[in-house]
Amino acid sequence: MRMVLIPTILALFWAMGSAQDGPTARLGLSALPDMYVDTIQPNIGETFILYVVLDGLDGAPLTFSLQTVEWIVHTACCGDSPVSITSLVHSPLLEAAGDPYDSVVTVAPCPTADTLLLATVTFDWLLEGATTFMLSAGALSGALDCDGDAHLLQTLNVLVEGQDPAPVETESWSGIKALFRDGGRAP
Repeated sequence: MRMVLIPTILALFWAMGSAQDGPTARLGLSALPDMYVDTIQPNIGETFILYVVLDGLDGAPLTFSLQTVEWIVHTACCGDSPVSITSLVHSPLLEAAGDPYDSVVTVAPCPTADTLLLATVTFDWLLEGATTFMLSAGALSGALDCDGDAHLLQTLNVLVEGQDPAPVETESWSGIKALFRDGGRAP
């Protein structure tokens, strides 16, 4: 066991040493697939879609071509959320495997884009309770680019602000009766 552990530890230190001093990109959930948008306002009890994206810092374009990254979807703050993932569709340009609650490994053929769409996630509102909460997708490892360099990643959160569905406007009883007065002609 010790012989297997030593190469693993050495590989980890090599990756950490080859990474930049700080984050060079961001990975997380967004309300739009082609840029980071930090808030979504779905109707409470209805399904909604968020996107797992990789982009540059502070909205700048991504500065490297992605080869691989490992990530997860989770609640970002303050307890659990009332939603669950019902569908995860990976970008057709990428290869991916894994469970979004445990670990997804995305392998890319070195695409270049300002913002790279990794997956589309559909959430279903399952429980009553919190109507405002944060969801996130975060890197479980640094991203490896096509030159073999490692990149530290910041995490992107999305604030979910559940909205009460608009009530259906009801007709008054007087208005309904007026429709049947005078042979159905309006008053």
